[in-house]
Amino acid sequence: MGFFEQFFGAKKPSSSDGKSPYLPKESDPKEILFAKKFIERGGKFIYCEDATTTASFFNQIIEENGWFNDEIESSSSVLSSFFNLVPSEKESKALVLHCEYLIANKGAILICNRQIQERKLSELPENLIIIAKTNDFKNDVSEAMTSINQKYKNNLPTNITTLNAFDPTKENDFLSYGGNAKHLYLLVQEVN
Repeated sequence: MGFFEQFFGAKKPSSSDGKSPYLPKESDPKEILFAKKFIERGGKFIYCEDATTTASFFNQIIEENGWFNDEIESSSSVLSSFFNLVPSEKESKALVLHCEYLIANKGAILICNRQIQERKLSELPENLIIIAKTNDFKNDVSEAMTSINQKYKNNLPTNITTLNAFDPTKENDFLSYGGNAKHLYLLVQEVN
């Protein structure tokens, strides 16, 4: 074995498919990567073709959990109207909200004060129903933050955070410690 081979190893024969072994491995599209990681972390991912399908899946979630419309809150008048939510004095069992972006490499959901006002994650109901669109996918947090800076140039949001752990039984890494795991449904609607 030669001197350089001791330090750098012997040359490996090139693969038979004609691709360089130095090229990065092909990976799943960001939508598929997100869905895999999101489900691994205990989230429930639901793809919706249109608004009618979104409403149908929302009603199935409500029925499956035995909730009533007055037990679900939303700070969005658009979502409250779309899902016929009735404001109530009852303690909410679920919160319906939009998100800013879906972070593919983490399987996380980026939200800010535009969705949760100034509330802390611990102050939100245990069940969250997130409504997103297919154009909300970003590769990583850096790309999402760049998009937020462009989207809200003159009025940057505060209280920016990610929802990372969706099921307390799946919260097993130290980075999610104290993250207040939530049961999370994500309805991703196709954009025409």
